[in-house]
Amino acid sequence: MTGSITQSAQMESKIPSWVTWVQCMAFVVLYAVWILPEIVGFRNTALVVGSLFGTYSIYKYRKSLLQKAAIPIWLIIALFIWATFHLVFIGSNFSLQYIEYFRIWKYSALGAVMATGLGLSLTRAQSTHYWYAIYFGLCAPFIIYLVKYALTWSGHAYGLDIPAAMQVYDSSRPFYVPKTDYVAFCLPAFSVALGSLIRLSDIEGSWRLKDLLNLVAQILIISGTLFLFAAQNIKNGMVYAALLFIIFGMIFCVRHLSRLTWKKIAGILIAFAILILGIIVNVNKNDSWGTLVSDTKIGLQIEKYPNWKDEIKYNFPLNENGVMVSATNYQRAAWAYAGIKLAIENPMGYGLVEDSFAKLAKVRWPDVGSSLSHSHSGWLDIILAIGFPGFFLILGALLLAIKNSYLLRGECGSLLAFWPLLANLLLWCTTEVSATVTFSALIFWICLAGGLIADTSIKTVSPKLVTE
Repeated sequence: MTGSITQSAQMESKIPSWVTWVQCMAFVVLYAVWILPEIVGFRNTALVVGSLFGTYSIYKYRKSLLQKAAIPIWLIIALFIWATFHLVFIGSNFSLQYIEYFRIWKYSALGAVMATGLGLSLTRAQSTHYWYAIYFGLCAPFIIYLVKYALTWSGHAYGLDIPAAMQVYDSSRPFYVPKTDYVAFCLPAFSVALGSLIRLSDIEGSWRLKDLLNLVAQILIISGTLFLFAAQNIKNGMVYAALLFIIFGMIFCVRHLSRLTWKKIAGILIAFAILILGIIVNVNKNDSWGTLVSDTKIGLQIEKYPNWKDEIKYNFPLNENGVMVSATNYQRAAWAYAGIKLAIENPMGYGLVEDSFAKLAKVRWPDVGSSLSHSHSGWLDIILAIGFPGFFLILGALLLAIKNSYLLRGECGSLLAFWPLLANLLLWCTTEVSATVTFSALIFWICLAGGLIADTSIKTVSPKLVTE
């Protein structure tokens, strides 16, 4: 066991180990099933159990929340207060906003309490076994996907009768999981694996067998996530994976350029080769990459080309090359531009996390069709929902948590706070993630990071996701 705990923290830490284990297991169950349909009971049970035990941890370690590093948690508390104020005094549709308030905001509040308590408990953890459990839970969504993918392939190849719940689908079905959920819940594991590679590179001297096995484990996690993105043809996932890898490369070079070894270089090259292979596969499956610029130019002309309002009523336009635009490129550019205009015109927001873009667009452009929903930018949808004040509260909490967790590079914050938060910061830019599950997950990650870094006087047991 590495690391140490301050004397004051030892005196304060009175939570039995089994309580922390219950919190960890609740996280594993919650994160594994959060995006899976038809099993809401497991999610709700994990949330309730996790929040109850989280409340106990918050009470025991309440003094930590008075530290300056706990500001992200207080900003999230202010966000809930603002959402309540918005419901009562500002919202444009009280009845719909009231229903959503007791759905999305209720789940987010339970997740916030659960995450804060878990973070506070893990900060004082004197065993590395908790971290193994948390990391397994973090990887559970893509592990479940890989199992379902293998069963689906086996069923098609050998004519096996695979249960519907254990298959992978490409379109809306009873057990279909949206691509955006895969990005939101699998990209954090990818980012933590990158952070683990940096921790591996910090090892001085020769690597032992367990270090090499650790390297293989992280590369398998990276490979599995990229395989999921490629198999599901998720362009956003590939883009954000590439951006995270660029950030990883920059951090790695700054810290280790003067003392690289052939083993470190080999590990990085292998990870880079896997990423390039995934990008090549995705580009080959998407001709829309080649027309991205020309389609975007058409998409920004929202008044001239109205297809984005209703693709059934209006035909798709041609780009500057005389070719019909790619629906993906054109519509997302048009929705983003229209969303920005609506945000400027409605700075306090409409009130709905999931549907404000469609409601405001219908008022602004009466010929908008019923199929319009999100702007496909999570951050823009947040502005349209709870206005710029709510947006700055949640973004401020996220950025502060990223800053504080990065300063704790040698602590757990680097892995379970900095990297997942960085992934969320990116994926919310151009992904349709303003929804019940994904919004609650964003709040959860911010509060987990807030709990982990709330008391900077405590030096935690370093999680052996990689070996020091």
